[in-house]
Amino acid sequence: MEIRDLAEQIEQQAIIALGGEDLPELLEAAEVIRADDTCVAGWIRVLHIGDHFVVQEQTPEGKILVRRLNSRETAERFVEDRLSDYERMWDGCGCKIDYQN
Repeated sequence: MEIRDLAEQIEQQAIIALGGEDLPELLEAAEVIRADDTCVAGWIRVLHIGDHFVVQEQTPEGKILVRRLNSRETAERFVEDRLSDYERMWDGCGCKIDYQN
């Protein structure tokens, strides 16, 4: 996929699925604002592409999802919520860690 095509698609669709092979090209073309390793579902990133802020995440099947959000702040909140969800997944399995010691 050409990244300029992706920028046009982002205008039309809120969520776009890409193949895993498209990730290096996406990361090269975008400004990476934030990148967090979820330790559960790969990396989640806030990217700036053209005039848009998007969140890039990965499905268990290896698909790359690119989700358009209204602003950088909204994208940052989305990532924080996702990371909280992943943290609760660990808590739910009895894998609590004492980060103070």
